[in-house]
Amino acid sequence: MMKLKLRHALAVWIIGGLGFLLPILQHVSDPDTWWHLKTGQLIWTSRSVPTTDPFSFTTAGERWINHEWLTQVFFYQVFAHFGFIGLIVMKAVLVTALLSSLYILVRRYTKHEFAAIGIMTLCALAGVRFWNPRPQLFSYLFVIGLLILLSKSVRSKALWLAVPMFWLWSNLHGGWAFGFLVMGMVLLESAVVAIREGKRSDALRMAGVLVCSLLAVLAGPSPIGRLLYPIGYFSGRIPTNLVLEFRSPNFLRPGMWPYDLLVLVLLTAMILGRKRMPISQWAILLLTLFLSVRSIRHVPLFGIVAAPVLAMQINAVLEHYAERGRSFRELQGWWPVNLLLLLVIPALIVLKMPRVNTEEYCVRYGMYPAAACQFLLDEPIRGEGRLLNDYGWGGFLIYKLYPKYKVSIDGRADLHYGHMTAAIRDFEAMSPEWEAFVDSVNPDVILLPINKPVVNALREDPDWLLVYEDDVAVVFARSE
Repeated sequence: MMKLKLRHALAVWIIGGLGFLLPILQHVSDPDTWWHLKTGQLIWTSRSVPTTDPFSFTTAGERWINHEWLTQVFFYQVFAHFGFIGLIVMKAVLVTALLSSLYILVRRYTKHEFAAIGIMTLCALAGVRFWNPRPQLFSYLFVIGLLILLSKSVRSKALWLAVPMFWLWSNLHGGWAFGFLVMGMVLLESAVVAIREGKRSDALRMAGVLVCSLLAVLAGPSPIGRLLYPIGYFSGRIPTNLVLEFRSPNFLRPGMWPYDLLVLVLLTAMILGRKRMPISQWAILLLTLFLSVRSIRHVPLFGIVAAPVLAMQINAVLEHYAERGRSFRELQGWWPVNLLLLLVIPALIVLKMPRVNTEEYCVRYGMYPAAACQFLLDEPIRGEGRLLNDYGWGGFLIYKLYPKYKVSIDGRADLHYGHMTAAIRDFEAMSPEWEAFVDSVNPDVILLPINKPVVNALREDPDWLLVYEDDVAVVFARSE
């Protein structure tokens, strides 16, 4: 077991600095966080997981496979006891655990600590934009944990730990399907080798772990639904054209530069290192590379999968140089850097931590229509509470206005993919059919960002009355 020595201090401070400081610098801004909180509250108060949509009037009563229910309860409990600062600290703790696990994984493939720190940092920063209080954080942790487990001998009894891992994972986030695919590739290749060596018992153990892990996924609410849920995304049955994180990344944007650098460094290291890799590792790497190019959502997964490959290849390069009589200094002489980080990082964390535990201080102003929501809460309900809203605000409106008002759309693509068409964008851009679209939805209230072109048309429409306006949002109600 690796002991913490003075020479490990730099890694500790970098992990702690990235893990705590960067999440604290970010606001509670992810649009899906809000409906996760409200769902957690609903589950906790009702002591049951909803199986139909309670939040929107456009899909009211339709079947809802809430595969993230356990995460939602956890998030709600943190928020209920510690407020917005609790969410920020929770995110920092989860990200720190993620970085620590990634560092442990990388260290299994290289003995060079300075290289391990650099690899961990680069691979983590590639997916930094997804460090939000969302269920995906648990999937990232489980993927790393699974890779650590598989980095040991897959023929050991420790492999059975995958079974409870998949039970917990499948109730936290749908990313368990990717983990199961990864484990299946590794164990299939290992089972073939074991059979060739005449060790059928090892192959049977691997098959048993796969079967039991899949059965463990069925232990929880809506078992068949959670088992089949990922197929909707992988098959393309659920279109996600309105969801920004499912679009291909813009490689020229500064936020994508760590990802670009990671791909370049990985390619260079593989050319120079030429370390042989198992077929399953090649398959997993190429699969995640393809997914990350196709969808920015999968960039963090590529960073995680690339980390051990990069460590393996860089370690081969460094060993090659060592054989030629060259050596690399370890980190014992880096005490000035350790001292600087010791003084600076805790000070920055204390300095940047929000002082007031309120939405006003912890959520970026103007990102959500907080004042407009308060207006609707203070006023009598309009009609039946059918609210036509902007897609990006759906989760926040659920958090603020449910059950008084029900939204038309939110971030649950599996429920709203029927609405996630060009019709919404055409409406907000004031297409010729915008009135027909409003009539088809038949809302009682319309709440939109003030800068949408259709807002000016609604101002002139006699069927709609402007009842609230600020520099963020406008609210229209049907004329009496």
